[in-house]
Amino acid sequence: MAPDNTDWQLEHEYYTIADPHDLVIRVVEHEDITRTEGNGTITESKACKLHIFKVKRDTLSNSGPYFRKLLTNGNFKEASQDTIDMHEDSVKGLALWFKLLHDKADESTYKAGIDDVWFMLATANKYGFDPGAEVATKWFGKWYEFQTRRQDHSFDYMEHQQLLFPCFTFDHIQGFRAATKYLVYRASGHITEKRPDGFSHDHLHMDPIVLQQLNAAKGRLKTILHRSLYAPINGLLKEARCRCRADVLYAYEQALANTGAWPLEAAFLGHSVDRVLKMLDGFPGPRALTSQTCGASACSFNFAPVVGKAREECRQYFDGLCLDCMNTSKPKFGDANEDYWQHSKQGVPWDAGCRIRHQQPSWYFSFMGRRYKMVEWVDRSHSYSNRGYGQRGAGGGGGGAGQAAAPRSVASGEEEVHGLQELNLQ
Repeated sequence: MAPDNTDWQLEHEYYTIADPHDLVIRVVEHEDITRTEGNGTITESKACKLHIFKVKRDTLSNSGPYFRKLLTNGNFKEASQDTIDMHEDSVKGLALWFKLLHDKADESTYKAGIDDVWFMLATANKYGFDPGAEVATKWFGKWYEFQTRRQDHSFDYMEHQQLLFPCFTFDHIQGFRAATKYLVYRASGHITEKRPDGFSHDHLHMDPIVLQQLNAAKGRLKTILHRSLYAPINGLLKEARCRCRADVLYAYEQALANTGAWPLEAAFLGHSVDRVLKMLDGFPGPRALTSQTCGASACSFNFAPVVGKAREECRQYFDGLCLDCMNTSKPKFGDANEDYWQHSKQGVPWDAGCRIRHQQPSWYFSFMGRRYKMVEWVDRSHSYSNRGYGQRGAGGGGGGAGQAAAPRSVASGEEEVHGLQELNLQ
């Protein structure tokens, strides 16, 4: 559809992508105009600006199936034209892709906002541009680096939600790891992704299993923290036989409660993992009680080191999701997931072959395959552990414990994790 004969009245903007050029792309920008008619309102789309791109025909022909057919198939009139008109497209998305495809990406492209990147992906989906192509992944890596190094800006929670899908689609493993870790530790409720305002392409989104795994990881952090904080209480209840045990138990729980982080179930209703850990930074606090004990091991533990160790273990437990582990664990024909399961073997680091360093929790929660396969592996792992085969050493260079969370299943839309146990594997 070509612009009507009033297009000369529109504001024009020119983009010289290639010089010399042999093809002109005219993109008509529209805006919604709302007017009152009778007792209601009517919204109409009206042309408001004409964007004119000077490009290379061969470059667009080689960019993907859409333009290859449009520009080379004689059944289309555009194959013999030197000017093509386009409607209902993101001008910024097309401009960014044209620059990338013509190797003309400059610093101005790195200043694009996250919403522009999303419209780039919508444009790629419509015209068959490949976000996984080297030219695209390199550009996105530079865009991400530029954005993170800006002195006047750091990604907030909403922006990390919006970064999930672009980092995933452009295969930016560092950005995806950072966004998933940030959301797991900073979410005060259920973790979701977010698309920019005005983005109407509902089919572009993260696979729901990714969000399920992030919520499972968040639930696991609460379990890790509770296990460590509750250990002294369990010792007092089950092992202590002295009269001072009640005073010690009360003093410890009151000191925890004074931080606002205890009981954990109540604290996590309105706070993120990161916020709860910051509450515990104030432990034991000036109002903490001290009590005389008989000296028995169960009732004479030092409160502060217990809580400090629990905080540190929780803070360092999860490294974020790994795109490489996700890719190798996707269902495949034949010997499915074999590369993924190699990491679980004795002596093989959890991050073997991955572009980032991480430990077992990232490997586990990055599993994108069929859930029954992971359940079978967890059951076998527990069986080996119960037979006394010992503990599998930590692998990789990420530091921290080499023990994994083992949620059996995660219900869609729920932070429901079943069968949580620590794996002690040889």
